[in-house]
Amino acid sequence: MSKHRLLRNTFSSTTVVGTLLLAPPTYALTTLEYFDLTLEQLLEVKVHSVSKKAEPVATAPAAIYVVTSEDIIRSGVTTIPDALRMVPGIQVARTDSNSWAISIRGFNSGLANKLLVLVDGRTIYNPVFGGVLWEAHILMLEDVERIEVVRGPGGTLWGANAVNGVINIISKHTRDTQGNLTSAVYGNEEKGTLSTRQGGSFGDDGAYRIYAKAFKQDTSLKPPTATSDKQPDTYDEWDGFRTGFRADWADKFTLQGDAYRTDTDQLRPEFSLIAPYAPIRQQRIRYEGINLLGRWTDKHQDGSQLSIQTYVDWAKRDEPFNFIDDRITYDLDAQYNLAPLATHNIIIGAGYRYLTDDQQGDKNTSFSPQQRHNSLYSAFAQDKITLMPDAWFLTLGAKFEHNNFSGFEFQPNARLQWHPDQRQTFWASISRAVRTPTPIEEDLTSTLATAANVRAAFIPNDHFKSEKLTAYELGYRRQLSPEVSVDIATFYNDYDYLSTTMADTENVTFVNNGVDPPHLFIPFIFTNNMQGTSEGIETAINWSVNPDLKITVNYSYLHMSLTALNPEQEGAAGLAPEHQAGLKIFWNISNNWTLDTTTTYVDELPAINVDSYIRLDINLSTRLSKTLRINITGQNLTDSSHREFGSVADINVGEIERSVFAKLTWEF
Repeated sequence: MSKHRLLRNTFSSTTVVGTLLLAPPTYALTTLEYFDLTLEQLLEVKVHSVSKKAEPVATAPAAIYVVTSEDIIRSGVTTIPDALRMVPGIQVARTDSNSWAISIRGFNSGLANKLLVLVDGRTIYNPVFGGVLWEAHILMLEDVERIEVVRGPGGTLWGANAVNGVINIISKHTRDTQGNLTSAVYGNEEKGTLSTRQGGSFGDDGAYRIYAKAFKQDTSLKPPTATSDKQPDTYDEWDGFRTGFRADWADKFTLQGDAYRTDTDQLRPEFSLIAPYAPIRQQRIRYEGINLLGRWTDKHQDGSQLSIQTYVDWAKRDEPFNFIDDRITYDLDAQYNLAPLATHNIIIGAGYRYLTDDQQGDKNTSFSPQQRHNSLYSAFAQDKITLMPDAWFLTLGAKFEHNNFSGFEFQPNARLQWHPDQRQTFWASISRAVRTPTPIEEDLTSTLATAANVRAAFIPNDHFKSEKLTAYELGYRRQLSPEVSVDIATFYNDYDYLSTTMADTENVTFVNNGVDPPHLFIPFIFTNNMQGTSEGIETAINWSVNPDLKITVNYSYLHMSLTALNPEQEGAAGLAPEHQAGLKIFWNISNNWTLDTTTTYVDELPAINVDSYIRLDINLSTRLSKTLRINITGQNLTDSSHREFGSVADINVGEIERSVFAKLTWEF
């Protein structure tokens, strides 16, 4: 059984290319003004995820792409994973109705552990499973301002697990969500989504919003060879509810929180040493959570700035035939941007995270210890040095962390920028990042398979090490004309101590405990017996044909080479497509009508026999009145259904079906 199943562009040109414009103004990409901005203005939009401070997309020394609120609205997507399909270099594959495999630059799986994901600075990377459980985070997309995607290591600023990239989902300021909004979605796969939001103001400079969202999703199509006819047709339906609030006092203080519950149906073998040994059962997994975040920012006239953020996050995952993960995270983070000093622009920061975990298992799954109290200490420093005014810049930085699993970790970074003129940017970087161990690798005992008088199971391995990456990147952006821009990024990644599994043959034992039938016990452990390299290129071209037509084309190439003690595990290189391409067309037909299409090509996945496919999504929208808008959206229109990830032998793999739905939005 896989580790995953064991546990389980708006014209995004804003992101991709650009002109180097000196001392640019800041633009906020609201729905109303998006098409009014020129390509140059879009490239002046400020991003935060590359340097932990605001800087124009065009001059950011990293491979960054921004999915804006207009991208989300005009593409017709209903989830964050589908919005991420517009980003070059990111691998997005839907495993079934309620789960995704998402990674950047390879190593994709249902729990891709080399990608850090944040929502308004709060991590949603699950520290127990190692990865993001996307099905638990169904956000209200109308409140998302942008999604910043950094392809490449981000450990120097964001810490461990930001190995191949960082996704930072940023919600709108409450001043941009005043008034009321209600939207409803229904279709053949979308079985009903209702979202509502109310925004208002208080005092002289305060604003707030409250929201609620409920949804239900139909099951995916089960491949005929993956399961028997006796298994239920509703094996992966899911539904959920989410509510929350945000309040802002000017640009100085923010307080926000969310509460959610999501139920997902899955199939799982119930292992036993008595025949039939591993019958397939239907189970309902419940996700619940509450979080509260506060952020205070103090800006000074000399250019310095102090930011303090803290949050508490309770999350629970209850899987009947596996274990209950009940966790509380307390996090405190401080950052100080020093006033510019001669040629130096320095940022320093420190953080502390405290986690309490309780993993309640069953006869087949247990953790030792069951309860954990983990602390993470961190500090970072970064200095952007002006080597030649307006032309050459060197950024040096490092992150220092200490955790309970691997101890002390050091993640340095160096980035060089060169701007030959105001329309070109060259950048190069060398970085180090780590993926730290989880309780799954170090504390878990879990049955993998049973047969007559035989049990195979994972057992803890206290010697599992952090996976390590040294990355070399080179990028180029240029605005070829007022209408056309290009962005190119290349990379070479060198990995060590990659995760593998192996049988612990020295500890095979015969068990006769008087409780279970006498049996042979074969232990397996997580190890670090693989290394490898990857290289690739990612490109995007943006073309503003005219004020009413914008086109984005992207292409990415990825080649991986892995060497493992067990050659069969080198097949992990075939879990990400070698070639991907995308075409996005946004067209304002008239003042009231828009037609938008996104087309993606995804290469085959030889490791799991997934064929290449082309996905076409079309979204037609019109305003019925000043306050009422309707969208008719078709997704996966080129196929009645297709498999995107996972082997047909996996009991939870489904084929993603063609989807057609309508969305009605009322703003008042």
